This record gives sequence, structure tokens and C-alpha cells, in this order.
Amino acid sequence: MWSTKKLMGKAEELAGLQKLERGIWHPFRRGWATQRKHLPLQDVAAGGGWTDTATVLKSYQHADSESTRQVTVFVA
Repeated sequence: MWSTKKLMGKAEELAGLQKLERGIWHPFRRGWATQRKHLPLQDVAAGGGWTDTATVLKSYQHADSESTRQVTVFVA
């Protein structure tokens, strides 16, 4: 019987990809949430299956270089 972890490892191997750092599924969830920072937080949480917005902010939405650049050059 294949576990989810083994299936992901096999998929990465077949695709010629390096193993993702810091988890099996969490890197994908982090990327998904981070790419949606410009959308309403409540909607991102609901769409991602999180029951509260605090988890999204604390564990999944991270600073990224493009968003940080936009914040630093923003002129109102």
C-alpha cells in the first residue's frame, strides 16, 4: 500500500523535481495562499479549506519579493 508521502516522492522523482523543503503538502498550500494575498482573507481561508484566518496569516501567507517591492515603492 502506498502512503501519500510515498506517492508524492514518486511523483517528484518521475517529474525530475527536487524534494520540496519543509513538508509534503504544506509548500503547495503556502504557495497557494501567498499567491492570493491580494484577495480578501476570508475568501482565501474559505477557498483553501482553513477554518480561521489566523492560521492562514501565521502559517501560510508569507512575504515574497514582488509584494515586498510593491509595498516599498507604493505612492498613494
